[in-house]
Amino acid sequence: MWRCCLNPKVMGVLAVVGLVAWLAAPSLGSAAIPVLFVLVCPLSMGAMAWQMKRNGGSCEVPPTNTDVAEIQEMRAEIASIKAQRASTENSQNKSA
Repeated sequence: MWRCCLNPKVMGVLAVVGLVAWLAAPSLGSAAIPVLFVLVCPLSMGAMAWQMKRNGGSCEVPPTNTDVAEIQEMRAEIASIKAQRASTENSQNKSA
């Protein structure tokens, strides 16, 4: 679960913030560590959303030759089923 939530860049920034806070004021740094742990997941999610928005949300993978062949097979199967259905309907209409 945590693997999906943790962006390495966000973790690095928060580690630096924690280190600077600890070096600047040790008591403040010690108090900030639990807060930084809590902020890792929401900030990581925000960073991922920002990256997706920046990239235009394009996560599409171009289809492979296998995908194209499979799509053509499915289209042919659909056409065949439609033809069978139409012939069944025609024969039912003639008998009615």
